[in-house]
Amino acid sequence: MTGGSAESVRSRKGEIESLERAFRALSGAGTAAELAARLHASLSSWFGSPVRIARSGTAGWELLAGEPGSMPPEKGGGLASAEGGRLCMVRATPDGSRYGVVVDRQEPGEEDLTALGLFVTVFESLLREVIARKHEKDLIFSLNHRVLQLNSLIDTGIEVASLECRAPHHVALERAASLTNAARGVLRVSHEGRTTEEVMFPVGSAASPGEAGGRTIRTSFAFGGGCYEFTLMDKESRQGPVSFDGTDQLLLDALARQVLASLENRYLLRQALEKQKIEQDLAVAASIQQRILPKALPRIEGYDIAGINIPSKSVGGDYFDCIPLAGNRLALVIADVAGKGVPAALLVSSFHAYLSAFLEAPVAPAALATRLNSVVARASTEDKFITAFFAVLDTSTGAMETVSAGHNPVLLRTARGELKELSLGGIPLGMLDMEFPYQSETLTLEKGDRLLLYTDGVTEAFDEQEKMYDSASPLRDFVAGHCPERAEVFVRDLIADVKRFAGAAPQNDDITALYLIRT
Repeated sequence: MTGGSAESVRSRKGEIESLERAFRALSGAGTAAELAARLHASLSSWFGSPVRIARSGTAGWELLAGEPGSMPPEKGGGLASAEGGRLCMVRATPDGSRYGVVVDRQEPGEEDLTALGLFVTVFESLLREVIARKHEKDLIFSLNHRVLQLNSLIDTGIEVASLECRAPHHVALERAASLTNAARGVLRVSHEGRTTEEVMFPVGSAASPGEAGGRTIRTSFAFGGGCYEFTLMDKESRQGPVSFDGTDQLLLDALARQVLASLENRYLLRQALEKQKIEQDLAVAASIQQRILPKALPRIEGYDIAGINIPSKSVGGDYFDCIPLAGNRLALVIADVAGKGVPAALLVSSFHAYLSAFLEAPVAPAALATRLNSVVARASTEDKFITAFFAVLDTSTGAMETVSAGHNPVLLRTARGELKELSLGGIPLGMLDMEFPYQSETLTLEKGDRLLLYTDGVTEAFDEQEKMYDSASPLRDFVAGHCPERAEVFVRDLIADVKRFAGAAPQNDDITALYLIRT
């Protein structure tokens, strides 16, 4: 090898080693700006000429490194080019940016073009790594932020669902502003277009949705006749207020749904507690009413008596009793208040009290009905009245005086098989506040005679096809053809027949029956 050739090899080797050092100097940059600065330093050292590195933006080329001067051409790319005493190269990067390099160099040679191409190629490769690392870092940050938002959303859901939470919609507004980095928020509750509640976050801020410059998200729901609207404004960032993204809207919607569920659960809980209290009150009322009705009917020599009361609700509006009176007399009473439930039960209690008071002294059935009509009219509302049947029986002779106050005809089956109706009397009790003249009738019960007192819950029981018991299976026929020895058996069989007829249809009225046999 000649001396000239050895010198050339050593020169090439030095150039290669110099390029390697320059390329290594480029590596390790953390940002695109830092990488551009390193490229500027390497190119300036390599060419010994002014170098400018620029990035294309919306307003044209932006100088990243070097002294101001001529910028790269607007078009171009790929290989380095030499024009007008300068070297130029433009490359597009994966993130959509364009980077340009200009080297002021008179009469550049092929080696200069090649060197610039190598430098820019290495720069492009390293820039891809920087962009990838930034993207990875942003992705990790975004994922961590989403996990934080999800955990906060779960915690907020637990908090607003708690019955100890002071006001779930207030808490949701605070959490929504925190999760979305909103600068301001407002919650408005309105009924029929009128604002009934307004909450600002932060407290005391003059947040106005109309002043948010379009950087606003909203969500709303309806509950209890009101509209709940959440509004968040001005998402904060390091660069200042920015627009909310789709995730922010999803978070706000999710929090609103949690508030709605919480309000619904609270409402249902209140309803359940109120229902429980009502049921407890009804249980007490039913217990009181059961004390009004006879636990056991009196045993009268020469007579067999049985009765039953089956309310359609916890408490009912039917009443019956057999009350022993002085002089071997027995009062038979059955009554039915218009309506059912608690109002009817209250009127039954009043009726029982008045009846007990009036029977303390001897009184004829017609006079008893007149007195009761007067007091019931004053004690009840206009839509409440009582149908009733009274009978006073002399148990020693069988003589009986009866009066009906608008009640169902009482059925008398004689020992000879005849069937009679006892319905003489007058209007229902409490219908008119006046001394109405009730009429009574008298008869004598013979041995073997049977008497059925009942309320319309028996005759007006309906089956699943809404057919009525007395129409499909007349009570008169049952009374005429059913004559067991014991009154208790008759009552049991009558109720069984009614229930058989009704089938699965619900009981729509109180059922009461009183049956007497003169043995």
